[in-house]
Amino acid sequence: MGGVTGCGSGPAEQGNAATGDKKAVDSGEAVTIQWWTPNWDEPESREMAEEFEKDNPNIKVELVVTDWDTYKDKITTAISAKGAPELFTILLTDVKPFADKGLLEPLTELGTKAGVDFDDILAPALDITSVDGQAYGVPFRYDGSGIYYNETMLKEAGYNEFPKTWDEMLEMSGKLSDEGKIAFAWPLGNQANAVTRFVQQLYTYGGEVLNDDETKCLLDSDEAVTALENIVDTIKEGYASQSSSEIDNTKMREMFGTEQLAFNLTGPFDVDSLKTDYPDLKWKTAVIPGDGGMACTTANGWCVAMAQNSEHKEEAAKFMAYITKPENQARLTDSFPASKTAMEYEKFATEELKPFIEQLNNSKPEPAYTCWSEVEPVIYSYLQSAVSGDITPKEACSKMAKDINAMIGM
Repeated sequence: MGGVTGCGSGPAEQGNAATGDKKAVDSGEAVTIQWWTPNWDEPESREMAEEFEKDNPNIKVELVVTDWDTYKDKITTAISAKGAPELFTILLTDVKPFADKGLLEPLTELGTKAGVDFDDILAPALDITSVDGQAYGVPFRYDGSGIYYNETMLKEAGYNEFPKTWDEMLEMSGKLSDEGKIAFAWPLGNQANAVTRFVQQLYTYGGEVLNDDETKCLLDSDEAVTALENIVDTIKEGYASQSSSEIDNTKMREMFGTEQLAFNLTGPFDVDSLKTDYPDLKWKTAVIPGDGGMACTTANGWCVAMAQNSEHKEEAAKFMAYITKPENQARLTDSFPASKTAMEYEKFATEELKPFIEQLNNSKPEPAYTCWSEVEPVIYSYLQSAVSGDITPKEACSKMAKDINAMIGM
């Protein structure tokens, strides 16, 4: 196999933005556009569709509700066919793989003409949804991880605030362990959750999964070994839950809420969930401790994209501009919007959310490689083997690199 066969190059050639549009609006005839939106956004999405239709009687919006487990496969199938849905909500990191296959409509010119303010989008979020300077998605949410900690449990261990460095966190975890308490857990029972935590550790030490042109795996490195050792050793020492291999992010939130864990690493979206589900829990938030200071978090979010094979692109772009207005971005997220204007709204300036905003100063996008769906299972398999003790972290990283390089043609 050639070096670039396994991952990918740039987007395939695109047609003109509005070539396939029917001239329905010019004739006064109503057109129907589809928006595939996730179930957690359904109430707000329906409100926006109704509002937009009221102001644009010649454009009808049909919603198709997706879910986390199946959205990517279903959208991939739908947008590969003729007459694809006009708009759909996908992860920021889904954009490049879709664009590289020629499935997405370029949006910089089309979106700007329709009223999308790309200058108001946070640069890191827009970078993820752009290929060769062309936007293929309009971000409306962008966030990373942070720390939630149990105030009572930390005070009992002698801490009034969360440690600032990894070593200090390990010291605190040891004190909690001595008291018979579990400091934290790793979500190793879920592939995406587990690999994300490994990549966050990897980024903190300056490592990378692949090189810039996606032709070589870089996991046979000291940075990768240290990242994996941090996971393996904290479980071995009893600082992290011995059940880590069986749990995911959802279970970890439950364990933190029921005081089985002293702290938890997750996103800002858990703020409201904790307040609702565990009203008596006393907790605060902090940035993630790393090697000598704040660690690096992976960041991702959601955007609205347009199918290259869709019909009513100009009408869809008009609705896209409405969806991604600052005030509507604020409605669509329980974490952070991707709009600079919306980020200044009062609802995002709470004490609980401030550390998550600070943490974004040391953030990198989650991997968005064209071949990530093939790379991630390889990492997960050897991560599990290292945690179970079948191989050492160094052996695991070497095997990851060897297998991934063979897959992408090195």
